[in-house]
Amino acid sequence: MNIFTAHKREVNGRVEIQTVFEHSRGTADLGERYAEKIDTPVIARMQGMIHDAGKLCRDFNDYILEKNNFTRGMIDHCYAGARYLMELAKKTGDPRMVEVARYISHTVISHHGLHDWIDKDGNDYFRERISKDERYEEIRSNLIEMLSEQEWLNLLYAVKEEYMVIRGKVAQIGKDTTTFAFYMGQFERLMQSVLVDADRTNTADFQEGKGTEAVFEENIWEVLSEKVEEKCGEFRERKDPLSKLRCDISERCKCYAERETEICRMIVPTGGGKTISALRFAIHYCKKHGKERIFYIAPFRTILEQNCEEWKRIVGEEYVLEHHSDMIASFKTEEEMAEYELRADKWDMPIIATTLVQFMNTFFSDRMDSVRRMHRLCNSVIIIDEVQSIPAECVCLFNMGVNFISTIGKSAVVLCSATQPDLEKVKYPLRITDSKEYSMTGDYSGDFQALKRNEIISALRKFGYTYVEAARFCMEKYRTEGTVLFVVNTRAAALQVYQELCKQKDSEMILVHLSADMCPEHRRSLIKDLKEKLKKDKVICVTTQLIEAGIDISFRCVIRSLAGMDNVVQAAGRCNREGKDGECCPVYLLNVCEEEIYALKSIKTAQDVSRQIIESKAYEDLASVEAMQLYFQKYYKECKENLMYNVEDAGMETDLVNLLSMNAYRNCGKKSYRVQAFKTAGELFKMIDVPTTSVIVPYNEEAKELMVQLRTETSNSEIAKILRQAQKYTVGLSEKTKRILEKEKALELLQCGVWLLEEGYYDQNVGVTLKRGTWIY
Repeated sequence: MNIFTAHKREVNGRVEIQTVFEHSRGTADLGERYAEKIDTPVIARMQGMIHDAGKLCRDFNDYILEKNNFTRGMIDHCYAGARYLMELAKKTGDPRMVEVARYISHTVISHHGLHDWIDKDGNDYFRERISKDERYEEIRSNLIEMLSEQEWLNLLYAVKEEYMVIRGKVAQIGKDTTTFAFYMGQFERLMQSVLVDADRTNTADFQEGKGTEAVFEENIWEVLSEKVEEKCGEFRERKDPLSKLRCDISERCKCYAERETEICRMIVPTGGGKTISALRFAIHYCKKHGKERIFYIAPFRTILEQNCEEWKRIVGEEYVLEHHSDMIASFKTEEEMAEYELRADKWDMPIIATTLVQFMNTFFSDRMDSVRRMHRLCNSVIIIDEVQSIPAECVCLFNMGVNFISTIGKSAVVLCSATQPDLEKVKYPLRITDSKEYSMTGDYSGDFQALKRNEIISALRKFGYTYVEAARFCMEKYRTEGTVLFVVNTRAAALQVYQELCKQKDSEMILVHLSADMCPEHRRSLIKDLKEKLKKDKVICVTTQLIEAGIDISFRCVIRSLAGMDNVVQAAGRCNREGKDGECCPVYLLNVCEEEIYALKSIKTAQDVSRQIIESKAYEDLASVEAMQLYFQKYYKECKENLMYNVEDAGMETDLVNLLSMNAYRNCGKKSYRVQAFKTAGELFKMIDVPTTSVIVPYNEEAKELMVQLRTETSNSEIAKILRQAQKYTVGLSEKTKRILEKEKALELLQCGVWLLEEGYYDQNVGVTLKRGTWIY
């Protein structure tokens, strides 16, 4: 057999090579292991063996060894394996074999980047790609040396058997043409994930000269179950009613782990010990049912950091990967950073805590690091916290992604929230496993009654409240309650209310303003300080919704500017969290007429639906699960035309469900299940679709020093290192704010593409300001 080089490395001054056969076999072995959990090891082996067939030629060999003038990307090494498989399948005369070969060929062609199988002009990109013939005869003859044609054919027949089983399972959840095509597309992406991870891991292992996979003890869940039970034992020793209730809720969750589930709910009221109960369920479920890892998914970094910290204290931080953008600033050395990036790329730790954005990107983004991670979600327990926070436009995508990963991916998905959205009654519904038992905690009504610590009170007025009137209302409640949290819908509104309160405050009051106009480090410091002040001082905090979900902080009174009922209930969760003296504290709803939300259609719709629920007077308790069910039913009905992530594609109005299924417009309405526009859909998908420009702000001396370094540094690697440290000092500016600050000459654009905010335009009380030294918004 001829020797062809896939990769090379330098060891002690001499060049060592990895042959194409060695790399292909190594990738196949890894892929086979990864795919065992989803019953597709043979498909993974075929992918691995043939993915780099295009490297079986002299030109590529000499390019790797630097013996010719070819540069990266000049040789297409992905098409040849796909073409060979299609030719082999067609020889059998079996249409199913051709279908199977095409699916494998898609993953082979795309293992370095996603593609649209029908392009914007309606052309068949796959056919174009496999019509190439560069070096094909040379490659084909070497492929047959690697395995004989009969061996390739036997492998393809074995692939067909696995594929048909999976196709049958997909047909059970995809009962119409659109959902079937969508889920088959997700299966293609899943197998591409297996191939990409196996390919990159085998390459990294060769380059490093050692294995790069994270390795843990075989009895990992036995070890972690002992740790979590030790923690729960501390609660059992306490005799107060709250601890007893938390223990009871936790026991119910542990018992539920004995049964198999695909998608279920966990409904626990604020203060009921949800964080530990979720961890306890997940660990015991992994132990009982042989799951590989646990994912904790949260919509906001503040919740993620807080709850992840608690999990780390219980099980040990060596078992937990916390994956979000703020983490990159916490590493002191390049070695620590490199290890973190490897684990974040692979998601191969026992417990991964990450954001809802990262979770959704795994299904829908065009980034290959997101694609790579997808298979790690399989055979896992996935805890999705504050599930009501899913944006309306992402509801159907979320439902279909979760349906797929729970059935084909064999994962148990837990939807956590006291305000559960009604995800089963939309066009593409969630497939809840146990419809009889609404929550794993069973009858939760007693839990809510026992933990009722506040009451939502409507103070809505026909013409609403001006900022002055809203501040006056806040001051009235402050005088009777002592501590007040005032949550509004926009940064501008928070600043205006804060300014009015500054005029009305007394000498005893501590007035705090929190906003996304502040950098993460500033907000983190303020929240930490605020928690201490609330123990002894009189406090008013004015903020946007960034504080209302999951933050462990408590006020005697909460005022919420009218919003969706889910936001209202989450804000109420910051009221009287400790339940002192058995009191029921007030949560007031105000309609602030000067808030400019006309461009924020989702908030306006949510306000209108909330008003309907309030004015119907059908529910004595506006925070009840039943009231929330009705709210989401009405809200999703109002938003029904926008639940599938509407986009414009080549001048046509469509949605991502269509682009990722039948791709009807590009495919001229023809029925085909292999025409997804993966690349375009991935580019269009943005979980948080608010165009902002990140700017580094002069919050403190460290931030200012980093800004000085960026102005003078020319090394790309050093700039990247500084930017990692500066991540916690960045603020996202809207296009409008950016234009105003540019006019003020308050922004500096460096050669490396980084924006800096000039001193004088960042204030310790309000964050970014539009005029030097003033708070006027």
